[in-house]
Amino acid sequence: MTRFWMKAVLALLLGGGVPVGAQAAWYQAQTRHFTVYSEGNDEKLRGFAERLEKFDFLLRRLTGVTSPDKGSPVKVYLLSNEAKVKELARNPNIAGYYTTSDRTAYAFLARGAKTGMYDTGAEEILFHEYTHHFMLHHFPAAYPAWYVEGFAEFFSVVEFPKDGSIQFAKVPMGRVPGLVQGQPYPLAQLLSRTTDGLNLRDGDRYYGTAWLLTHYYFQNKNAYTTGMTRYLNDLAQGKPDVKADDYFEGGVAGLEKVLKAYMGKRLYISVLKPQEMNIGAVTVAPVDPAQGALMEDELHLIHRPTTEEMPALVASIRTTAAKYPGNAYALALLAEAEWEAEQPDAAVADADRAIAIDPQSSRAYAVRAEALLARAQDSDKEEDWKAALTSIVRANRADTEDPVPLALFYRYHAMRGGKMPDIGYDGLYKAFTLLPQNPNYRFQIAQAMAFRGEYEAASILLDPIAFSPHGSEMREAAIRMKADYDAQAAKKKPAAPTGSPAPAA
Repeated sequence: MTRFWMKAVLALLLGGGVPVGAQAAWYQAQTRHFTVYSEGNDEKLRGFAERLEKFDFLLRRLTGVTSPDKGSPVKVYLLSNEAKVKELARNPNIAGYYTTSDRTAYAFLARGAKTGMYDTGAEEILFHEYTHHFMLHHFPAAYPAWYVEGFAEFFSVVEFPKDGSIQFAKVPMGRVPGLVQGQPYPLAQLLSRTTDGLNLRDGDRYYGTAWLLTHYYFQNKNAYTTGMTRYLNDLAQGKPDVKADDYFEGGVAGLEKVLKAYMGKRLYISVLKPQEMNIGAVTVAPVDPAQGALMEDELHLIHRPTTEEMPALVASIRTTAAKYPGNAYALALLAEAEWEAEQPDAAVADADRAIAIDPQSSRAYAVRAEALLARAQDSDKEEDWKAALTSIVRANRADTEDPVPLALFYRYHAMRGGKMPDIGYDGLYKAFTLLPQNPNYRFQIAQAMAFRGEYEAASILLDPIAFSPHGSEMREAAIRMKADYDAQAAKKKPAAPTGSPAPAA
């Protein structure tokens, strides 16, 4: 699976539906770490949101994370059928997706049930993807591909008994055929490769063996798991010339022998009892009618529409917004769509209408700022630059936890040229900390630190992308940038002393 690039086949275990032609009301479940939107069926929505929050608590308990999260909750959209998801994802073979926009992390998925014992269920895959999200937020490092995926697989299979507990460390049944019929993936290869180029059969073996090794690591305490901790830490810290054979008795072959014996044993599950959990309140309420009417169009808009899709999308949003003429949310969304469709004058006009209704509309101010920045770049008039900056500042004041105005503030100073003020770097850094899963913010802050001569820190920031389990142009770019930054960092270090060492005392 992936992080920002992570894609997954999802099918949500929520039944129900609405008659053909009927329009169900949208409901919103709000928890500490999630905002879940669903058409109708608010009680099942509450149960699903509670499970998500319990899962987040499980991750925190087992990893020792106690710091409060910054940034917006992850948004999860539960759509009424798979056809909507396939159309939105532009892929007929999947039923869901997880990624980030420039404002938030989000997932959209379809309702449905597992069709067989060895299928991968919706909640399993959603939990897998959220584990990636969690790891990237709290433990961004150069971990090997097998551990990134094994960590997510280990936490993906959980159950929620009626007594309120969480059972975890269970076997992912979707990986069993690959492990049993195909045998575990060779450990020497598992430790050394990414998921690039794996066919379906080897992919199942790779993920299954990554899960098995992670399960062994988490569920046991012995010399091998102690060696694994040192091995992972040395990799994460960028220690040169790390050789897996040096960390285990008998080398990798010795670890593989132990792992195969472990696979033949009964693997015990673990339980987190309800009295050990504190998940906070879960509130469920109807969504504002205008927002509900625009929900799917908004999801289309934030999910990277193509140029060809934009005219119809703008027309659809405009038609719906016209039904709610006094609604600032609808007008701000329309302005955002018009800006994406390269209609800057219309975008500014509708953003202004939204602001007149709601002077605290951060989204409207941000759209207005985007358009005014482009105008200022063309005209280079001081009044245009000032107007753009005013909109950026007002967007930030309206919502200090929105990363978009913070990134715009940095862009404003970069476009004006000259020395970047410290406050510009601070704004970009906060945008990154609010949404570290977004690769664009990670690239931008790495480049900004390199501009300041902080090459070593810039290189480390790129580790989660450069060491991604999955190949991509972005990973290749990160690898090239890291090599450049590492070379620049080496030039800055003082040369080692020459000559004979001093004699021992």
